[in-house]
Amino acid sequence: MSLYSLCLLLVCPLLLLLLALRYFRHRKLKMTALFVCLALVTGVIGGVRGYQEMDGRAKESTVSSFDRDQKENLTQRYDQAVTILSQLNFAHPDREKTEEAVKLLRGFDDEQMVACLDGACPDASVLLAYAEAMNQVATYRGHMTNKDVANDRKLLSIVQDMPQGYKGKLADKIVPFQRLIISMNEEAAKEAKLDKENAQKHAEKLSQGKYGGIRPGDSEDNITAAMGEPVRVNVTQGEGQNLKQYVFNHNGKSIYVYTKDGVVTDVVL
Repeated sequence: MSLYSLCLLLVCPLLLLLLALRYFRHRKLKMTALFVCLALVTGVIGGVRGYQEMDGRAKESTVSSFDRDQKENLTQRYDQAVTILSQLNFAHPDREKTEEAVKLLRGFDDEQMVACLDGACPDASVLLAYAEAMNQVATYRGHMTNKDVANDRKLLSIVQDMPQGYKGKLADKIVPFQRLIISMNEEAAKEAKLDKENAQKHAEKLSQGKYGGIRPGDSEDNITAAMGEPVRVNVTQGEGQNLKQYVFNHNGKSIYVYTKDGVVTDVVL
């Protein structure tokens, strides 16, 4: 309680009561009553102010204690997450571990909260991004291909948002990981371009009767000898015509051979 509040609560009422006593001795009852009332009012005001001051200090102490506990809790979570992330293996990341790391670091993306930690948890937001990216990688169970990376927009978004030239916590793991994901995405683009070119060449060769040596005008009897056993044959009959569709699978690609009345009419990739 402040000195001012103590004066209002004790000193001022005491002085006013002494004055009231003096007037009482001189039988000035009105003045006596006035100073008694003033003493009571002053005492009440002092008591209220004193209570407010003590209550405010108690709350400040509680908040300060809470902040310390929260900071300690966040620091422990941060340290646990760093330990987990430092042990992760890109080739076979443990999904349970990556999820745990994400949970431990959840909330560190709040800049105000991180600022309150006074540097106790450096680069927490980057570590959270790394944990989320590794958690995404873990979904492939060690079989992630270049194509998987290219199609995983979430993973690419996380990695591309990571700071370039990062030199903070776990940089020895995060930087190579970031470069690898970006490289795999670039390789996927090259592979997609090559696949498209090969598909065009394959289609051209098929139209020329290559890749099995079958082409329009050949006899239907030559199909199985040239292409092997079909996956299935779809037959359509009507209006005196016998139409067939032979379905083949060659190197993972579907090939369709059409015949009409025993003669090959078309070869389609």
